[in-house]
Amino acid sequence: MDEGFTTFAEDNTIGETIDSLKGQWHHGGSYANYFALVRRGFEEPISTHADHYNTNFGYSISSYSKGAVFLEQLGYVIGAANRDAGLLRYYRDWRFKHPNSKDFIRVMEKESGIQLDWYLQYMVNTTRHIDYALDSVYEANGKAVVVIRNAGDFPMPVDLLVQTKDGRKEMHYIPLTLMFGVKPNEDTQVKRIVHDGWQWTQPSYRIELSVPLSQLQSVEIDPSQRLADIERSNNKAVSK
Repeated sequence: MDEGFTTFAEDNTIGETIDSLKGQWHHGGSYANYFALVRRGFEEPISTHADHYNTNFGYSISSYSKGAVFLEQLGYVIGAANRDAGLLRYYRDWRFKHPNSKDFIRVMEKESGIQLDWYLQYMVNTTRHIDYALDSVYEANGKAVVVIRNAGDFPMPVDLLVQTKDGRKEMHYIPLTLMFGVKPNEDTQVKRIVHDGWQWTQPSYRIELSVPLSQLQSVEIDPSQRLADIERSNNKAVSK
């Protein structure tokens, strides 16, 4: 994870100092590398010892790119501000010592008030993958209904952005029950509705909106694209 943390910091530094990159998302390259690793089938758990990886490709992408994805996606789970404050706290608490991944995640739990042992387990000790999909969008009793399906084997909280034809936006936030908490609203310019938690054992989740189907312009899972979703083509539906 040391290499991944360095990649995360390096991408942020380059993105904030080179004029042509300012205002862009800094971690797209790390996500692209991780997705390539998944497609090629060489992924191994990050927790694998460096000299025990089967391929150099698997080691390099897992250690550097997936490690950076781990941190950027953590900002999606607990909020980027909590993640950044947690990194400073981690440095203050553990400088000149020898922390491990559990020490790091405990600092992030203290900073955010959100339980994260599940995130550490899935992201570091397994090669399970995230894939959330829009299962269906229909109308019932005069209101639009969105059904989201967990098509992968890695549970996560879900941000769902709803846009109506009159230009209104709503962020529908579904926390994961394993979190025992809710991340802060990261964009106060957009109305956010917090739903009941999604139990990790349930394959789908149903949201009833306040508008009829005819008024929907689009619905999109994870508009920030910080979720390391391996199949993003099923994340958005647009009214025709």
